[in-house]
Amino acid sequence: MAAGLKRDWCLEITGLTRNQFYYVSKGTKSGRARSQQTIWRDPSDRQLYHIENVAVVQTIVEIKLNPDLSNWYRLITIHLQLRGYYINHKKVYRLMKEYLLLEEPRKRTGRSFVKFRRVAPTRSLQVIEMDIKYVWIYGVRKYAYILTIIDTFTRYVLHWAVGYTMKSAQVKASWEYVIANYLQPVGLRKEKIDIEVRNDNGKQFNSKLIHTFFEENHLGQVFTHPYSPEENGHIESFHNTLGKALNIDKFTSLEQVEGRLKKFYARYNNDRSHSSIKGLPPAKFWALFDMDKIEIIPLDKRRIKFELKVAYQEILTLPGIHKYNYRAN
Repeated sequence: MAAGLKRDWCLEITGLTRNQFYYVSKGTKSGRARSQQTIWRDPSDRQLYHIENVAVVQTIVEIKLNPDLSNWYRLITIHLQLRGYYINHKKVYRLMKEYLLLEEPRKRTGRSFVKFRRVAPTRSLQVIEMDIKYVWIYGVRKYAYILTIIDTFTRYVLHWAVGYTMKSAQVKASWEYVIANYLQPVGLRKEKIDIEVRNDNGKQFNSKLIHTFFEENHLGQVFTHPYSPEENGHIESFHNTLGKALNIDKFTSLEQVEGRLKKFYARYNNDRSHSSIKGLPPAKFWALFDMDKIEIIPLDKRRIKFELKVAYQEILTLPGIHKYNYRAN
């Protein structure tokens, strides 16, 4: 004890960082004072305004209180930029820290990385994944089945369905919707472009009805290996997000579940930021890709990354940016 407390313990108690502890002033002019305002461009008239930081914090709180939106400060930054704010992630982090809005850091555990069959689409509607999630309905004491069909390139949910059962006929009906509303309008079948459909080995997907239906519509169905959820990683990640959003709800009827899902899927497609697609909502990313405002940069091991050709603050002013906004089933 005579040696005193360790340095890091003292810094934690005092709230100082290592940089602050070791900093030695050079006697020069101090840095610029922190701005108390943030520039905002009104998307309707494109005029610039100076907004008090308190109002920005209120917007951040609004985003965090919505369980269907992302709450990580970097994705909140992009969400604010899409609304017209000229603000970077450092300022958002500072404001959230000052108002105790930061999330507790997640403890990372050992992770299993995909070693084979990496999904590497380079356009929309090239690789599509589907899966089923269960949610408990307390009012009738039974599970409801939620089928989701997602495009892996844009992360856009093409269709969903919910019911006390989820049989092959229901899966087929959902795919009839996807074909009629997404595949046929862009002429993918006529151009004979390969479309891969990934799913697990559930009996709903492995029936003769579904096999025949996909063959007739020139869709290539592939099955993931048993106990290999990473091969269907996009839909698995989506269901993790969906589970967190529904975790606070106690449902008493199937109609209540359906009403909640309509709100969730609309916010997911139209508003929720995704780090894998430059922090954009799926509907905005898809529209920008169609406008040639997204650049694809190839990486190693069949990976790609995206670069934006337009500023976040300008996105909502682009004609056609709402082209893929969610449509009710």
